[in-house]
Amino acid sequence: MSERPGRQSMVSSVGVSLLAALAALLSAACAGLPSDLVELAGQVPARIEAEAGRTASSERQYEQFRESADYEAVRTYAESESWPGKFDEARARLRAADAVYVQEIQPYLERNDPSEAEALRGVLAKIDPLLAASREASGHWTGRRDFLLEVGRDPQGAMQGCTDALARIRQARPELESRLASAKRDHEARADEIDGLASPLSALVAETQAAVDAAASQMGTLESGGEANLAILGDSCRRAGENRDTFLAGMSDLIARLAELDRSYSRTLIDMRADYSLLVRRQSWDDQFDYPALHDQDYRVGPIDAGVFEALVTAPGSIATVGNSWTGPRVRLQSGVTREHWDALGIDPFARWPRGDTSGELWVESADVKYFHKYLAQEGGETSESGWTPVSEELFMANLDNLGMDIESKPYGSFESEKLAHATPPGMAYVGNPRYGRWASDGSGGMFWSWAAQYMFYSTLFGSPMRYGRSEWDSWSRDYRGSRPYYGGTGAAPRWGSRSQTVRTSPTMRGSTFARGGGFRQPPASVRRAGSLSRSGAFGPSGK
Repeated sequence: MSERPGRQSMVSSVGVSLLAALAALLSAACAGLPSDLVELAGQVPARIEAEAGRTASSERQYEQFRESADYEAVRTYAESESWPGKFDEARARLRAADAVYVQEIQPYLERNDPSEAEALRGVLAKIDPLLAASREASGHWTGRRDFLLEVGRDPQGAMQGCTDALARIRQARPELESRLASAKRDHEARADEIDGLASPLSALVAETQAAVDAAASQMGTLESGGEANLAILGDSCRRAGENRDTFLAGMSDLIARLAELDRSYSRTLIDMRADYSLLVRRQSWDDQFDYPALHDQDYRVGPIDAGVFEALVTAPGSIATVGNSWTGPRVRLQSGVTREHWDALGIDPFARWPRGDTSGELWVESADVKYFHKYLAQEGGETSESGWTPVSEELFMANLDNLGMDIESKPYGSFESEKLAHATPPGMAYVGNPRYGRWASDGSGGMFWSWAAQYMFYSTLFGSPMRYGRSEWDSWSRDYRGSRPYYGGTGAAPRWGSRSQTVRTSPTMRGSTFARGGGFRQPPASVRRAGSLSRSGAFGPSGK
């Protein structure tokens, strides 16, 4: 049996690449690129050659299949679908992989430049998809053969699966239609958009009906004694089954999305705090020895004031030296450490002092900052206050100016993807929506938002009554909604947020942890992520 043209040349060219790879591998192994990366690159030619061998083997099996009785049952499809052409496609993918190796990977190995490691890794990522595509193409005929033979053995079973798939879709449609009608009735302004979201499902129904009709036509031919097209029958029924699964999953997703329109919630930041803590280590020894034994004692301190924390974490070297001898205990603070800083630690530097030790030193071994928020949560007009909620440093720092503001809000009639994640004055995202209130005259030619009873708490959130004017809301809605935080007023005198008079003078905010602490200032870069500032080493008995 003769081999198809091109296969032998493919294997031979791969063999040449393999020799080149081995040479490059030996060169790169000395230094430069990471060894694991060099090894992966060196394996590429062998992998290509193995895939070429797999393609050749599959092609030989196909030629043997052509001589079998089963081939006659699928000959028409093998020829019309050009199954042998898939081997050419497989070899084309391998040639592409070989070109990537020779033209792109091999030069990296020859240069062996460690700075090019990531670039080489990116090029190597091209190989796997090409080999996978080659494997899929070379094995295409076996999957197709088995599928068509199965359809030929049990066409009624295939047709039953087809009609069952359509029946399942029809069974599910009434619920979907009811949900769509309800959503469009409750959210009339978004009716066209809702129809657009449902249109892919409607298209699936029509496509499934067409697939069932095509399969039924072939079954009719078969039942009347004619020769059915097994490819049309099988492919149509498989498509119907796939469409059923897609429809049901899409319907579930769409119903969940429609439910989003009915949700209304917000989170107002009503307090925040940062807890600063330290691990102070004391190391002591006996001065009478040149190489004394060192004894460690740890003190966990916190929470402490941010200023004390910063001073001690940024202090160069140790924070104090101590002595315990016949002259009595003594403590000497190091440069930059004040008595106030030391007293704030509240530690006994001679606790569990080892017998015989005469001197010691204390330093900040590690430091940590934990951040917390407290929220007023609102959902559907019902409010609840959270406890202290741990948050990331990034979220905490991003919201230092946002006390008393909604840091997220989603009005009724919007999708989750339209949730507002930029800080807004509390409740402002709901203004203008008739579900939450109405515009009323202020008696002097202007308009203000009058809240519905369920949402009246927004007007007294800061203790004294406050309201939103139409011009302010128009400014926010036009220039800020969904794009950036809105503080109102001017940069130096904002109307909303942590630095505003609204918050500073609010009876409800004056008792917050934030207010009692004078307002957290953003720690310097040396203090942030302080947990990574571990000294991991001792000063020891200096001068000995």
